[in-house]
Amino acid sequence: MQTNEKRLWDRARETIKNYGPALFVIGATIGTGSVSSLVVSGANHGVDLLWVLIPSCMLFWVLITSISRLTFASGQTFITAVNENIGRTAGFYIVLAIIIGQFSSNIGVLGIVAEASAAWLDVNFLLMAVFWSGLIYILIFFGQYQSFERVLIVLVTILGLSFIIDTFFAHPSAKTVIRGLVPVIPEGGTMVVAAMVGTTLAGSVIVMRSFIVTDKGWTLADLRKERKDSIASAILIFVISGVIMIVAAATMHAQGIRVNEAIDMAFTLEPLLGEFAATVFVVGIVAAGLSSAFPNALVSIWSIADYFNLSRDPKATHFRLLALVFCGAGIIAPLTGGKPVMIQIASLAIQAALMPLLVLFIIILLNKKEVVGDYTNTPVMNFLCGITLLYSGFMGYQAVIGIIETVNAI
Repeated sequence: MQTNEKRLWDRARETIKNYGPALFVIGATIGTGSVSSLVVSGANHGVDLLWVLIPSCMLFWVLITSISRLTFASGQTFITAVNENIGRTAGFYIVLAIIIGQFSSNIGVLGIVAEASAAWLDVNFLLMAVFWSGLIYILIFFGQYQSFERVLIVLVTILGLSFIIDTFFAHPSAKTVIRGLVPVIPEGGTMVVAAMVGTTLAGSVIVMRSFIVTDKGWTLADLRKERKDSIASAILIFVISGVIMIVAAATMHAQGIRVNEAIDMAFTLEPLLGEFAATVFVVGIVAAGLSSAFPNALVSIWSIADYFNLSRDPKATHFRLLALVFCGAGIIAPLTGGKPVMIQIASLAIQAALMPLLVLFIIILLNKKEVVGDYTNTPVMNFLCGITLLYSGFMGYQAVIGIIETVNAI
């Protein structure tokens, strides 16, 4: 019996190990930014924008499986491949886009974590921002990210399960959910649409995938394993994202509640948890926030180091100095009086605006035989990548319009 139990445990552990990159990507994608944009969408527009998740998650799969194949076949990380085969100017664009997107994202992510926990504990907003930013920096400084990330993945999973269970208490009607699958952009929904696309089709996550599979040691022999991993990522992101929006629509939108502060999002868990909703939500949003802030800082530092051929060792001096900058972004919102939820949504819209060129670079590289050998894009994958390019271009345009509308409204 013990032998059988050991075999089951070993098999389960091996399965989790095989899907490690998927869990990493899900932890990075379903973070504070994703929760914020989905809750705001559900609260303000009901399920009208549910349809956005379908093409976003399908095209997300196209991109992460493409970037993985490119990495395996070329034997290079994405940024190195761009530098050597398209030009360092193109590589610089990718790095700059990631820096802008992830720095602004950390302003919002860490701001939301600090604002929610400060409201819950009734303490100073700036004090909490310094605490959380400092905690992340200390963990990165001492190179404890990998072990801490495992804990965060569990906590983010708990948050996702809370929303899934909450759907049974919120009782959203099937008719309402189906209506949300009809493409429409309601008035005032442009920025939120761009934010939703920005958190799913995020350039940072795509570039991060290249680093992850490289560090995982996967090669062309692991293509089948990678395909399963990428499909699992896309499906789970769609399910969790859809449930969060539906619950927000069935609770906050139904009661006419809008999101002004981070703690307002706790209303989504009230049907399940009642007076404990705020406590559980703060724990979950802190976990989601930290699981976003870590990858935000890391992918930025990895990208800079890769571009300049520097070490990606977390103990290197340049690594620690750059980590200080990206972790320090967390104190900007309380210092300037900005609203973290809106800052986070704007940062996601910025990422959507910067995405199209990155997709174009992937297409170019996957059609160069001298880069990927016999693993060039098939006609079907070229078609899907082309659709992804058009979709990201349209959403990038929507993001620019949304940002302009928001700036004009201030």
